[in-house]
Amino acid sequence: PTSTKNHFCTDCERGGHGERYIQFLLERNNNNNTNNNSSNGNNIIWKTYPSQPWYENFHGAFKCPLGKKTVDFCDEPEFSKLSMYLSGREWLDEKDKVVQFATNYMPFTYCWEPFSISSSSSSFSSVKEEEEVKKHGGKWKGGIVPPDDDEEGATASPWFIKEADKNLGGPYIGICQRPSEIRNFIKRDRRYVVQQHVKDPLLTDDGRKTHVKFYILLVCEEDGVTWTLYTYRRSKLSISPNRWSPTDLSQDTQITIHRHPVPPHETVGWKQHWEKTYLKCQQCTADVIGRAVKMGKLKGRKGKKQFEVFSADWMPDVHSNIWLFEFNMSPAVCQKEFDDLEKRDERRDKLMKDDEIMMRDALSIVLPWGGGRVGLWEKVDMDYI
Repeated sequence: PTSTKNHFCTDCERGGHGERYIQFLLERNNNNNTNNNSSNGNNIIWKTYPSQPWYENFHGAFKCPLGKKTVDFCDEPEFSKLSMYLSGREWLDEKDKVVQFATNYMPFTYCWEPFSISSSSSSFSSVKEEEEVKKHGGKWKGGIVPPDDDEEGATASPWFIKEADKNLGGPYIGICQRPSEIRNFIKRDRRYVVQQHVKDPLLTDDGRKTHVKFYILLVCEEDGVTWTLYTYRRSKLSISPNRWSPTDLSQDTQITIHRHPVPPHETVGWKQHWEKTYLKCQQCTADVIGRAVKMGKLKGRKGKKQFEVFSADWMPDVHSNIWLFEFNMSPAVCQKEFDDLEKRDERRDKLMKDDEIMMRDALSIVLPWGGGRVGLWEKVDMDYI
């Protein structure tokens, strides 16, 4: 006979997708007939467990389960039997770190390092370099600097300046036509990556720029060494509202951040590219993730299963290449603000419904139950990892 077992979850209000996962877990209780955990024959009932203040720092106040108890699931890995954050995730999230093992898939990337007041004179190759670094507040990593304006191709397409440790998008990304203008966007004490626009981007039939918002589920088992990668067949396109031009520096033309609600394989003017692009994104994503695991950047947690749903921004070109801009470890899916139906337009409503299906299915892979499914998540051949 089956027995009932209580599992506890706590919302520590860390952010990310924790609150949404807890919602999905509690909803499993609404259908006890299918809530059977096939691994041990127990019917699992999910219950909320209260939180308490944990500590404060300059980032703000943090919470943990009451009594600092370890629960079955919460959004603070230290107190959860299952971690929703990967150990070493900063190596994917921070742009000047991921370039260290994904260089061949990324546009050539220049990294700006802030000047450290503690740097000694011996760290500079000359007095002139030291004076220049102090004047500008930093230096180009490895002495690799953007080209001069008069070099071939230097002004043929825009340059993008992004803070290395942030994924803010839109107006937070600097755009300029000439390399000489790059430093106008650089602020002291901050790290940046600088890239020129991909040459010959693959546009929609009506000439608009697009990139693939490619969704990924990565799981590491309790043994700390067994990794499983899934990619989502119904990832999204982000399409500019304007025709693309290499001399139009407007945000709407150059920064494609708004997701298109129509699936890529149904998007008129681009659907003919989807199958080939999807398989290419899948293979190249697996290669980059595999490198991160092999190099020890992503680490297993012995005795604790971990997982994360995140995205990669890939842009295809007309030569059948794809280019990685960044990973986003906190993709804007299932945003809480749009639980209010009055805040949704037709586009947002469609995206929210798709997001919920994707995230529910991901959680069902990580924490299987009788009513769960794999859906459109596809397990990637482990030969890649």
